Amino acid sequence: MSRFVTWAGVFVVGIALAMPIRATAAREPASEARTYYLAAPEPVAMPPQPWVGRVVGIPGPDIIEKSGAAGIPTFTRTVVARGRTYRYTMVGSDPFAPNAHSVSVPLVIVPVRFEFDDGSVFDPTELGPACAGSDTPVNLALQSPVLHDLDYGDGSRQYIEQFRRLEFWSQTGRAGALNPGYSVRVSPTVRPAIRVVLTGFPTKAAPCGRIGMIDHVTWDALVRTKLFPQLRRQGISIHTFPLFLFTNVVMYDRTPTKCCLFGYHSWFNAGGVQTYGVAGYDTSRNFAGSDVSTLSHELGEWYDDPLVHNPTPPWGHTGQVSGCQPNLEVGDPLSGHEHAIAMPNGVTYHPQELAFFSWFYNQVPSLGFDGWYSSGGTFRSPASPCR
Repeated sequence: MSRFVTWAGVFVVGIALAMPIRATAAREPASEARTYYLAAPEPVAMPPQPWVGRVVGIPGPDIIEKSGAAGIPTFTRTVVARGRTYRYTMVGSDPFAPNAHSVSVPLVIVPVRFEFDDGSVFDPTELGPACAGSDTPVNLALQSPVLHDLDYGDGSRQYIEQFRRLEFWSQTGRAGALNPGYSVRVSPTVRPAIRVVLTGFPTKAAPCGRIGMIDHVTWDALVRTKLFPQLRRQGISIHTFPLFLFTNVVMYDRTPTKCCLFGYHSWFNAGGVQTYGVAGYDTSRNFAGSDVSTLSHELGEWYDDPLVHNPTPPWGHTGQVSGCQPNLEVGDPLSGHEHAIAMPNGVTYHPQELAFFSWFYNQVPSLGFDGWYSSGGTFRSPASPCR
């Protein structure tokens, strides 16, 4: 097997050529189409830049109060770090257990069409301006390394599937590894777009097209109280991971001065643990993060911290975290660090570099590939204690 090599911070050896995949969701009958309405509590003006971009995990109810069991496959273990024992739960099968089975979780992409009251429309299922590329954001996301297979020198795999193997390389990849065939991947399907009509929320011109802004609290309330009851009738359940896909729409936290939230993942009680996520496919060129950076960040964090409850020794002062943070959110320490990966469709994508399990739990040597502590080798030693 070829060894991984780095080139411009990318762990790529070869590309497995494949035909691009495209959205094939059946059109929803007109009688079943759903339109939802969101109004700003008061008219909102677009705040001045610069803005601080974030992609976060939002805890659901207290884990003791959760109803039923997680519908997605998970495993739970403990680890000792800095003199304390930490209990964690991850998506997939246990890489430390012999003969760990392969896991594929249904990922249901729900495109969201936002219609602002100034006439601006942001729809991931439609072509944008010429500068946004020659395909729709939903198709571009499907053809990206996050959801499409690529050969990184370890077989043809999805980006986060490969990340999981790399962070537990001592169990999955090195000579004599316990689980050389270990795999946790997603099986993406696309639902018809949901239409959301907005009142009082702003848009502005961007280097490519426009960007819009909505309130995260108002949006998430809509997700939990209105969208999920309808989506359950379409087969979305606790056994799937629904991902709401935006294009060029960002969120603020209660006030526009607290901008911008590019995506998040969370969960709530729905006769069991319903995990879900929100991610934007960016074509606006208004932000440093681009195309699938947010999608890779959110999916990676859902893999390793699906309930946003996995505690770690405090770490911080890196990536998007200016203070101390005590959880296993693998994207936050490296926000802004992106790999450049060319795909068979001719598009170069920019998924984010992610931190390994061993970085958070002060493991020496690292369980990860080549003794690294992150997917591109930016981290070569564990996280320092944060105070």
